[in-house]
Amino acid sequence: MSIRKATMRGIAVAAAGSLALTACGSGDDGGSGNGGGDVTLNFTWWGSDERAERYDAAVKLFQEKHPGIRVQTSFNNFEDYWNLRNTDATSGGLPDVLQMDLSYLWDFAGNGLLADLGDHTEDRIDLSGLDEELVSSGEVDGGLFAIPTGTNTLALLYNPGLLEDLGVDLPDWDYTWEDYRSFLAEVSEAGADRSPAVHGGDDYTTVWWLFMQGLVQEGIEPFGEDGEMNFSEDDMRDWLASAEDIREPVNLTFPITRAEQLDPLSGFTAGEAAVEFHWDNFLAGYTNELGVDDLGLMPVPGGADGQKNMFFKPTMQLAMGANSDHPEEAALLIDFLINDPEAGAIFGTDMGVPSSQSQRDSLDLEEGSVDARVIAYEEAVSEAGYMTAVVPRPVPGFGSVENEYSNNLGDEFSHGQIDVDSFVDRWFSEAPYHLEQ
Repeated sequence: MSIRKATMRGIAVAAAGSLALTACGSGDDGGSGNGGGDVTLNFTWWGSDERAERYDAAVKLFQEKHPGIRVQTSFNNFEDYWNLRNTDATSGGLPDVLQMDLSYLWDFAGNGLLADLGDHTEDRIDLSGLDEELVSSGEVDGGLFAIPTGTNTLALLYNPGLLEDLGVDLPDWDYTWEDYRSFLAEVSEAGADRSPAVHGGDDYTTVWWLFMQGLVQEGIEPFGEDGEMNFSEDDMRDWLASAEDIREPVNLTFPITRAEQLDPLSGFTAGEAAVEFHWDNFLAGYTNELGVDDLGLMPVPGGADGQKNMFFKPTMQLAMGANSDHPEEAALLIDFLINDPEAGAIFGTDMGVPSSQSQRDSLDLEEGSVDARVIAYEEAVSEAGYMTAVVPRPVPGFGSVENEYSNNLGDEFSHGQIDVDSFVDRWFSEAPYHLEQ
Protein backbone atom coordinates (compact mmCIF):
# COMPACT_ATOMS: atom_id res chain seq x y z
CA MET A 1 0.00 0.00 0.00
CA SER A 2 1.09 3.58 -0.35
CA ILE A 3 3.37 5.37 2.08
CA ARG A 4 0.24 7.12 3.32
CA LYS A 5 -1.71 3.92 3.96
CA ALA A 6 1.42 2.08 4.93
CA THR A 7 3.85 3.80 7.15
CA MET A 8 1.42 6.50 7.32
CA ARG A 9 -1.43 4.36 8.01
CA GLY A 10 0.06 5.89 10.72
CA ILE A 11 5.45 7.42 4.76
CA ALA A 12 5.72 4.31 4.57
CA VAL A 13 1.78 3.81 6.45
CA ALA A 14 1.75 0.13 5.81
CA ALA A 15 4.06 -2.61 5.30
CA ALA A 16 3.78 -4.38 2.01
CA GLY A 17 1.86 -7.57 2.25
CA SER A 18 -1.15 -9.17 3.78
CA LEU A 19 -1.12 -8.14 7.42
CA ALA A 20 -2.10 -10.47 10.23
CA LEU A 21 -4.05 -9.02 13.12
CA THR A 22 -3.55 -11.72 15.72
CA ALA A 23 -0.69 -13.24 17.66
CA CYS A 24 1.34 -15.74 15.71
CA GLY A 25 3.49 -18.45 17.18
CA SER A 26 4.28 -22.08 17.54
CA GLY A 27 5.06 -24.41 20.37
CA ASP A 28 8.24 -26.04 21.64
CA ASP A 29 9.89 -26.58 18.28
CA GLY A 30 11.98 -23.45 18.74
CA GLY A 31 9.52 -21.18 16.98
CA SER A 32 7.88 -18.30 18.73
CA GLY A 33 5.62 -19.61 21.45
CA ASN A 34 5.21 -20.09 25.14
CA GLY A 35 6.66 -23.46 25.97
CA GLY A 36 9.49 -24.74 28.07
CA GLY A 37 11.41 -21.62 29.07
CA ASP A 38 12.01 -20.25 32.55
CA VAL A 39 11.04 -16.78 31.28
CA THR A 40 8.47 -15.76 28.66
CA LEU A 41 8.76 -12.42 26.87
CA ASN A 42 6.04 -10.73 24.88
CA PHE A 43 7.31 -9.13 21.67
CA THR A 44 5.25 -7.26 19.09
CA TRP A 45 5.83 -5.34 15.86
CA TRP A 46 4.02 -3.96 12.83
CA GLY A 47 4.68 -5.21 9.33
CA SER A 48 3.88 -7.70 6.61
CA ASP A 49 3.64 -11.46 6.59
CA GLU A 50 7.12 -11.51 5.08
CA ARG A 51 8.53 -9.45 7.95
CA ALA A 52 6.78 -11.80 10.37
CA GLU A 53 8.55 -14.75 8.75
CA ARG A 54 11.88 -13.01 9.23
CA TYR A 55 11.11 -12.15 12.84
CA ASP A 56 9.95 -15.68 13.58
CA ALA A 57 13.16 -17.10 12.13
CA ALA A 58 15.23 -14.66 14.21
CA VAL A 59 13.24 -15.41 17.37
CA LYS A 60 13.70 -19.14 16.83
CA LEU A 61 17.46 -18.57 16.59
CA PHE A 62 17.41 -16.40 19.72
CA GLN A 63 15.62 -19.13 21.67
CA GLU A 64 18.17 -21.69 20.52
CA LYS A 65 20.94 -19.46 21.86
CA HIS A 66 18.99 -18.65 25.05
CA PRO A 67 17.14 -21.87 25.93
CA GLY A 68 15.81 -20.42 29.18
CA ILE A 69 13.83 -17.74 27.36
CA ARG A 70 10.70 -18.12 25.26
CA VAL A 71 9.26 -15.31 23.16
CA GLN A 72 5.55 -14.93 22.47
CA THR A 73 5.09 -12.81 19.34
CA SER A 74 2.33 -10.82 17.67
CA PHE A 75 2.12 -8.33 14.83
CA ASN A 76 -0.35 -5.96 13.19
CA ASN A 77 -0.62 -3.41 10.44
CA PHE A 78 0.69 0.03 11.35
CA GLU A 79 -2.62 1.68 12.21
CA ASP A 80 -3.96 -1.20 14.31
CA TYR A 81 -0.57 -1.61 15.96
CA TRP A 82 -0.65 1.89 17.45
CA ASN A 83 -4.29 1.59 18.45
CA LEU A 84 -3.37 -1.52 20.44
CA ARG A 85 -0.27 0.07 21.95
CA ASN A 86 -2.37 3.00 23.14
CA THR A 87 -4.73 0.51 24.76
CA ASP A 88 -1.74 -1.23 26.35
CA ALA A 89 -0.49 2.12 27.65
CA THR A 90 -3.84 2.87 29.24
CA SER A 91 -3.85 -0.48 31.04
CA GLY A 92 -0.16 -0.31 31.96
CA GLY A 93 0.61 -3.48 30.04
CA LEU A 94 3.04 -2.73 27.21
CA PRO A 95 4.89 -5.78 25.83
CA ASP A 96 8.36 -6.60 27.17
CA VAL A 97 9.84 -5.68 23.78
CA LEU A 98 8.07 -3.65 21.12
CA GLN A 99 8.84 -2.07 17.81
CA MET A 100 8.87 1.72 18.19
CA ASP A 101 8.63 4.51 15.63
CA LEU A 102 10.33 7.90 15.76
CA SER A 103 6.94 9.58 15.36
CA TYR A 104 5.65 8.11 18.64
CA LEU A 105 8.82 7.79 20.72
CA TRP A 106 8.47 11.07 22.59
CA ASP A 107 4.86 10.37 23.53
CA PHE A 108 5.58 6.94 24.99
CA ALA A 109 8.92 7.77 26.61
CA GLY A 110 7.76 11.14 27.88
CA ASN A 111 4.84 9.51 29.68
CA GLY A 112 7.06 6.99 31.47
CA LEU A 113 5.84 4.02 29.45
CA LEU A 114 9.26 2.84 28.24
CA ALA A 115 12.25 1.53 30.15
CA ASP A 116 15.57 3.39 29.96
CA LEU A 117 17.78 1.07 27.92
CA GLY A 118 20.82 2.98 29.13
CA ASP A 119 20.59 0.81 32.25
CA HIS A 120 21.59 -2.18 30.11
CA THR A 121 24.24 -0.80 27.78
CA GLU A 122 27.12 -1.75 30.04
CA ASP A 123 26.36 -5.45 30.21
CA ARG A 124 23.57 -6.59 27.87
CA ILE A 125 23.12 -4.17 24.96
CA ASP A 126 26.24 -3.49 22.92
CA LEU A 127 26.19 -0.12 21.14
CA SER A 128 29.84 -0.10 20.10
CA GLY A 129 29.05 -0.94 16.48
CA LEU A 130 26.38 1.76 16.06
CA ASP A 131 26.82 5.35 14.93
CA GLU A 132 26.51 7.71 17.90
CA GLU A 133 24.21 10.13 16.07
CA LEU A 134 21.93 7.25 15.10
CA VAL A 135 21.83 6.03 18.71
CA SER A 136 20.96 9.54 19.86
CA SER A 137 17.72 9.37 17.85
CA GLY A 138 16.39 7.09 20.59
CA GLU A 139 17.13 9.55 23.40
CA VAL A 140 14.44 11.51 25.24
CA ASP A 141 15.24 13.94 28.05
CA GLY A 142 18.63 12.36 28.67
CA GLY A 143 17.50 8.74 28.68
CA LEU A 144 17.88 6.09 25.96
CA PHE A 145 14.42 4.65 25.31
CA ALA A 146 14.76 3.07 21.86
CA ILE A 147 17.49 1.68 19.63
CA PRO A 148 17.13 1.92 15.84
CA THR A 149 17.25 -1.25 13.79
CA GLY A 150 18.65 0.64 10.82
CA THR A 151 18.41 3.65 8.55
CA ASN A 152 16.46 4.49 5.44
CA THR A 153 15.58 7.42 3.23
CA LEU A 154 12.75 8.34 0.94
CA ALA A 155 12.71 6.92 -2.56
CA LEU A 156 10.48 6.70 -5.59
CA LEU A 157 10.02 2.99 -6.25
CA TYR A 158 9.28 2.26 -9.91
CA ASN A 159 8.30 -0.71 -12.06
CA PRO A 160 10.56 -0.58 -15.15
CA GLY A 161 8.74 -3.37 -16.99
CA LEU A 162 5.39 -1.65 -16.67
CA LEU A 163 6.83 1.68 -17.79
CA GLU A 164 8.46 0.06 -20.81
CA ASP A 165 5.18 -1.63 -21.70
CA LEU A 166 3.41 1.75 -21.53
CA GLY A 167 6.15 3.45 -23.53
CA VAL A 168 6.85 6.06 -20.84
CA ASP A 169 10.34 7.08 -19.74
CA LEU A 170 11.33 7.94 -16.18
CA PRO A 171 12.42 11.50 -15.45
CA ASP A 172 16.12 12.16 -14.91
CA TRP A 173 17.34 12.20 -11.30
CA ASP A 174 17.50 16.00 -11.31
CA TYR A 175 13.74 16.26 -11.88
CA THR A 176 11.44 18.72 -10.13
CA TRP A 177 8.00 18.23 -8.54
CA GLU A 178 6.52 19.79 -11.69
CA ASP A 179 8.40 17.21 -13.80
CA TYR A 180 7.05 14.49 -11.53
CA ARG A 181 3.46 15.63 -11.98
CA SER A 182 3.92 15.67 -15.75
CA PHE A 183 5.29 12.14 -15.56
CA LEU A 184 2.28 10.96 -13.49
CA ALA A 185 -0.09 12.47 -16.02
CA GLU A 186 1.75 10.85 -18.93
CA VAL A 187 1.59 7.40 -17.33
CA SER A 188 -2.09 7.76 -16.40
CA GLU A 189 -2.98 8.85 -19.93
CA ALA A 190 -0.97 5.99 -21.47
CA GLY A 191 -2.68 3.44 -19.23
CA ALA A 192 -6.22 4.83 -19.34
CA ASP A 193 -7.52 2.32 -21.89
CA ARG A 194 -6.28 -0.75 -20.03
CA SER A 195 -8.54 -2.94 -17.93
CA PRO A 196 -7.97 -2.28 -15.13
CA ALA A 197 -6.60 1.16 -15.90
CA VAL A 198 -2.95 1.87 -15.06
CA HIS A 199 -2.06 5.13 -13.30
CA GLY A 200 1.14 6.94 -12.52
CA GLY A 201 0.82 6.95 -8.73
CA ASP A 202 -0.98 8.30 -5.66
CA ASP A 203 -1.63 11.90 -4.72
CA TYR A 204 1.70 12.46 -2.98
CA THR A 205 0.65 15.71 -1.33
CA THR A 206 -1.40 13.83 1.28
CA VAL A 207 1.67 11.97 2.53
CA TRP A 208 2.93 13.54 5.75
CA TRP A 209 6.60 12.68 5.31
CA LEU A 210 6.61 14.06 1.77
CA PHE A 211 5.13 17.27 3.16
CA MET A 212 7.98 17.26 5.69
CA GLN A 213 10.43 16.74 2.82
CA GLY A 214 8.84 19.61 0.90
CA LEU A 215 9.17 21.95 3.89
CA VAL A 216 12.83 21.04 4.35
CA GLN A 217 13.41 21.78 0.66
CA GLU A 218 12.00 25.25 1.30
CA GLY A 219 14.50 25.79 4.13
CA ILE A 220 11.93 25.22 6.89
CA GLU A 221 12.74 23.08 9.91
CA PRO A 222 9.17 21.86 10.58
CA PHE A 223 9.34 21.85 14.39
CA GLY A 224 11.53 23.71 16.86
CA GLU A 225 13.25 22.45 19.99
CA ASP A 226 10.27 23.38 22.16
CA GLY A 227 7.79 21.66 19.86
CA GLU A 228 6.68 24.83 18.11
CA MET A 229 5.54 24.71 14.49
CA ASN A 230 7.78 26.60 12.10
CA PHE A 231 5.45 26.30 9.11
CA SER A 232 2.28 28.23 8.34
CA GLU A 233 -1.16 27.52 6.97
CA ASP A 234 0.00 28.99 3.68
CA ASP A 235 2.92 26.53 3.57
CA MET A 236 0.53 23.58 3.87
CA ARG A 237 -1.99 25.15 1.51
CA ASP A 238 0.66 25.74 -1.16
CA TRP A 239 1.90 22.15 -0.86
CA LEU A 240 -1.56 20.62 -1.23
CA ALA A 241 -2.55 22.98 -4.03
CA SER A 242 0.67 22.29 -5.96
CA ALA A 243 -0.84 19.09 -7.42
CA GLU A 244 -4.12 20.61 -8.59
CA ASP A 245 -2.97 20.27 -12.19
CA ILE A 246 -3.20 16.47 -11.92
CA ARG A 247 -6.53 16.56 -10.04
CA GLU A 248 -8.44 19.02 -12.20
CA PRO A 249 -10.33 18.85 -14.47
CA VAL A 250 -9.66 15.07 -14.51
CA ASN A 251 -8.08 13.32 -11.53
CA LEU A 252 -5.02 11.53 -12.88
CA THR A 253 -3.86 10.18 -9.51
CA PHE A 254 -4.62 6.64 -8.39
CA PRO A 255 -8.33 6.47 -7.46
CA ILE A 256 -8.94 6.14 -3.71
CA THR A 257 -11.94 3.86 -4.35
CA ARG A 258 -9.75 1.43 -6.29
CA ALA A 259 -7.08 1.63 -3.58
CA GLU A 260 -9.68 0.60 -1.01
CA GLN A 261 -10.71 -2.36 -3.17
CA LEU A 262 -7.11 -3.53 -3.47
CA ASP A 263 -6.19 -3.10 0.21
CA PRO A 264 -3.89 -4.49 1.63
CA LEU A 265 -2.20 -4.21 -1.76
CA SER A 266 -1.55 -0.76 -3.19
CA GLY A 267 -1.95 0.28 -6.78
CA PHE A 268 1.80 -0.18 -7.15
CA THR A 269 2.02 -3.67 -5.64
CA ALA A 270 -1.07 -4.71 -7.63
CA GLY A 271 0.66 -3.68 -10.87
CA GLU A 272 -1.84 -0.89 -11.54
CA ALA A 273 0.47 2.03 -10.77
CA ALA A 274 3.95 2.59 -12.13
CA VAL A 275 5.53 4.32 -9.13
CA GLU A 276 5.12 4.89 -5.41
CA PHE A 277 7.00 6.93 -2.84
CA HIS A 278 8.13 5.02 0.23
CA TRP A 279 11.15 4.40 2.41
CA ASP A 280 13.85 2.56 0.48
CA ASN A 281 13.81 -0.49 2.80
CA PHE A 282 10.36 -1.39 1.44
CA LEU A 283 12.04 -2.66 -1.71
CA ALA A 284 12.20 -6.20 -0.30
CA GLY A 285 8.53 -6.35 0.64
CA TYR A 286 7.37 -4.77 -2.60
CA THR A 287 9.52 -7.12 -4.66
CA ASN A 288 7.91 -10.05 -2.86
CA GLU A 289 4.38 -8.64 -3.22
CA LEU A 290 4.59 -7.71 -6.87
CA GLY A 291 6.72 -10.68 -7.91
CA VAL A 292 8.98 -8.43 -9.98
CA ASP A 293 12.74 -8.73 -9.49
CA ASP A 294 13.87 -5.48 -11.07
CA LEU A 295 11.99 -2.79 -9.17
CA GLY A 296 14.06 0.37 -9.09
CA LEU A 297 14.75 3.23 -6.67
CA MET A 298 15.27 6.89 -7.49
CA PRO A 299 15.42 10.02 -5.30
CA VAL A 300 12.63 12.47 -4.58
CA PRO A 301 12.22 15.49 -6.87
CA GLY A 302 14.14 18.65 -6.11
CA GLY A 303 12.70 21.81 -4.58
CA ALA A 304 12.38 25.27 -6.10
CA ASP A 305 16.15 25.78 -6.03
CA GLY A 306 16.80 22.35 -7.52
CA GLN A 307 18.16 20.95 -4.26
CA LYS A 308 16.71 17.72 -2.89
CA ASN A 309 17.75 18.20 0.75
CA MET A 310 17.06 14.57 1.56
CA PHE A 311 17.68 13.01 4.97
CA PHE A 312 18.39 9.64 6.54
CA LYS A 313 15.82 8.55 9.10
CA PRO A 314 15.98 5.78 11.69
CA THR A 315 13.73 2.99 10.47
CA MET A 316 12.03 0.97 13.16
CA GLN A 317 13.33 1.15 16.71
CA LEU A 318 13.21 -1.43 19.48
CA ALA A 319 12.02 -0.46 22.94
CA MET A 320 11.16 -2.10 26.26
CA GLY A 321 7.96 -1.61 28.20
CA ALA A 322 8.63 0.05 31.54
CA ASN A 323 6.35 -2.54 33.14
CA SER A 324 8.44 -5.54 31.99
CA ASP A 325 8.95 -8.17 34.68
CA HIS A 326 12.03 -9.45 32.83
CA PRO A 327 14.12 -6.42 31.82
CA GLU A 328 17.43 -8.32 31.67
CA GLU A 329 16.03 -10.92 29.27
CA ALA A 330 14.25 -8.25 27.24
CA ALA A 331 17.56 -6.39 26.90
CA LEU A 332 19.19 -9.58 25.61
CA LEU A 333 16.52 -9.91 22.93
CA ILE A 334 16.99 -6.31 21.84
CA ASP A 335 20.76 -6.75 21.67
CA PHE A 336 20.34 -9.92 19.62
CA LEU A 337 18.00 -8.31 17.12
CA ILE A 338 20.31 -5.30 16.74
CA ASN A 339 23.73 -6.97 16.69
CA ASP A 340 23.63 -10.69 15.92
CA PRO A 341 25.10 -11.32 12.42
CA GLU A 342 22.88 -14.34 11.80
CA ALA A 343 19.81 -12.26 12.66
CA GLY A 344 21.14 -9.57 10.33
CA ALA A 345 21.36 -12.08 7.50
CA ILE A 346 17.73 -13.04 8.14
CA PHE A 347 16.45 -9.45 8.02
CA GLY A 348 18.64 -8.11 5.22
CA THR A 349 17.53 -4.54 4.51
CA ASP A 350 13.85 -5.17 5.34
CA MET A 351 14.41 -3.26 8.60
CA GLY A 352 16.56 -0.66 6.88
CA VAL A 353 20.30 -0.72 6.30
CA PRO A 354 21.32 -2.32 9.62
CA SER A 355 22.42 0.06 12.34
CA SER A 356 25.21 -2.20 13.63
CA GLN A 357 28.39 -2.92 11.72
CA SER A 358 28.16 -6.62 12.56
CA GLN A 359 24.81 -6.88 10.79
CA ARG A 360 25.85 -4.69 7.85
CA ASP A 361 28.70 -7.13 7.29
CA SER A 362 26.15 -9.97 7.06
CA LEU A 363 24.18 -8.50 4.14
CA ASP A 364 23.85 -10.35 0.85
CA LEU A 365 25.54 -7.94 -1.52
CA GLU A 366 25.51 -10.25 -4.53
CA GLU A 367 24.99 -8.12 -7.61
CA GLY A 368 21.30 -7.55 -8.25
CA SER A 369 20.12 -8.67 -4.81
CA VAL A 370 17.60 -6.50 -2.96
CA ASP A 371 20.14 -5.71 -0.24
CA ALA A 372 22.73 -4.69 -2.81
CA ARG A 373 20.27 -2.39 -4.60
CA VAL A 374 19.20 -0.63 -1.39
CA ILE A 375 22.83 -0.13 -0.38
CA ALA A 376 23.70 1.10 -3.88
CA TYR A 377 20.80 3.56 -3.83
CA GLU A 378 21.84 5.06 -0.49
CA GLU A 379 25.43 5.30 -1.66
CA ALA A 380 24.33 6.95 -4.91
CA VAL A 381 22.18 9.64 -3.29
CA SER A 382 24.96 10.32 -0.80
CA GLU A 383 27.63 10.61 -3.48
CA ALA A 384 25.36 12.87 -5.53
CA GLY A 385 25.19 15.31 -2.61
CA TYR A 386 21.45 14.90 -2.06
CA MET A 387 21.65 14.00 1.65
CA THR A 388 22.07 17.50 3.03
CA ALA A 389 19.32 17.72 5.69
CA VAL A 390 18.63 16.17 9.08
CA VAL A 391 15.45 14.28 9.82
CA PRO A 392 12.64 16.61 11.02
CA ARG A 393 12.43 16.74 14.80
CA PRO A 394 9.79 14.26 16.12
CA VAL A 395 8.28 16.44 18.83
CA PRO A 396 5.63 15.18 21.29
CA GLY A 397 2.35 14.70 19.43
CA PHE A 398 4.15 14.19 16.09
CA GLY A 399 2.47 10.84 15.45
CA SER A 400 -1.00 12.21 16.17
CA VAL A 401 -0.70 15.15 13.78
CA GLU A 402 0.83 12.82 11.19
CA ASN A 403 -2.17 10.52 11.48
CA GLU A 404 -4.59 13.44 11.20
CA TYR A 405 -2.84 14.67 8.05
CA SER A 406 -2.25 11.43 6.17
CA ASN A 407 -5.14 9.29 7.29
CA ASN A 408 -8.14 11.23 8.58
CA LEU A 409 -7.96 14.36 6.44
CA GLY A 410 -6.02 12.63 3.67
CA ASP A 411 -8.81 10.11 3.15
CA GLU A 412 -11.52 12.76 3.11
CA PHE A 413 -9.50 14.88 0.70
CA SER A 414 -8.86 11.94 -1.62
CA HIS A 415 -12.58 11.14 -1.64
CA GLY A 416 -13.32 14.74 -2.64
CA GLN A 417 -15.22 15.39 0.58
CA ILE A 418 -13.11 18.42 1.56
CA ASP A 419 -11.08 20.96 -0.39
CA VAL A 420 -7.61 22.35 0.27
CA ASP A 421 -8.82 25.18 2.49
CA SER A 422 -10.96 22.86 4.65
CA PHE A 423 -8.05 20.43 4.96
CA VAL A 424 -5.71 23.17 6.18
CA ASP A 425 -8.25 24.81 8.48
CA ARG A 426 -9.11 21.55 10.19
CA TRP A 427 -5.51 20.38 10.57
CA PHE A 428 -4.42 23.64 12.16
CA SER A 429 -7.42 23.64 14.49
CA GLU A 430 -6.54 20.13 15.72
CA ALA A 431 -2.74 20.31 15.76
CA PRO A 432 -2.24 22.56 18.82
CA TYR A 433 -4.25 20.16 20.97
CA HIS A 434 -2.13 17.16 19.94
CA LEU A 435 1.18 19.00 20.14
CA GLU A 436 0.47 20.23 23.65
CA GLN A 437 -0.10 16.72 25.06
